[in-house]
Amino acid sequence: MKRGRVGAFFGYAAVAAIVLAAIVALLIFRDRSPSRPTNAAAASTSSLLVMTWGPSLCKVEPFNSGCRSGHVGRLGQSFVLHGLWPQPSTEQYCEVPKGTPDRNRKPVSLPPDLQSSLKSMMSDSAVMTNHEWYAHGTCSGIAPPEYFGIAAALADQAGRVLDPLFKKAVGQRISARSVRETVDEQLGVGAGKRVGLTCRDASGAGSIAYEVRFSLPAVAQLRRDAPSLADALAGGPTVAPGCGQAGVP
Repeated sequence: MKRGRVGAFFGYAAVAAIVLAAIVALLIFRDRSPSRPTNAAAASTSSLLVMTWGPSLCKVEPFNSGCRSGHVGRLGQSFVLHGLWPQPSTEQYCEVPKGTPDRNRKPVSLPPDLQSSLKSMMSDSAVMTNHEWYAHGTCSGIAPPEYFGIAAALADQAGRVLDPLFKKAVGQRISARSVRETVDEQLGVGAGKRVGLTCRDASGAGSIAYEVRFSLPAVAQLRRDAPSLADALAGGPTVAPGCGQAGVP
């Protein structure tokens, strides 16, 4: 081998060795870096309790499994629990693959009494519990029974405030202002500033009131034994009122 080629060969070898060493160092650094636990809430600063008006759900999404089965209809004119979402919205699927279909994930294990409660307040608890846990609960910082127990307790209190208001408005229009005023009256002055109304378009019905979202502290900060919606709202960040007004099916 000529001297020039020998020099080039050793030069390439030296560069390759440097690159290989850099790759090995990077892998070692990653291995030593602490990984985020599955149910960590490291970046969660608050949360949203999301309640959907049942009749609106079936107007907007008639093919929803809970609407197709008739379960939402049997619940009558009432709100159903959509979920308890750690915020900001980027807090989803913590340390779990996002592309895996919910039906292929390990089913969430919950006590029978909690399963029964969720069945009575969700559109389709068999579908929703898995989705809500993996999409949102994994970022809550607590285990599934605690996470859904808090969500169920808060949803029950929210329904007692919202159901009568929306029942009176069926066939009419409701405003974000009236929702906020009702929350203020029943849950304390200032609570309404932490509630937002969302609206969606429904075929043949125009814009309809769809969801009410309650702004709360981070899920891990909520009381797990007997969470109070009024107390939780007092500690949540204020939010925009949402859509101005819309019809109530």
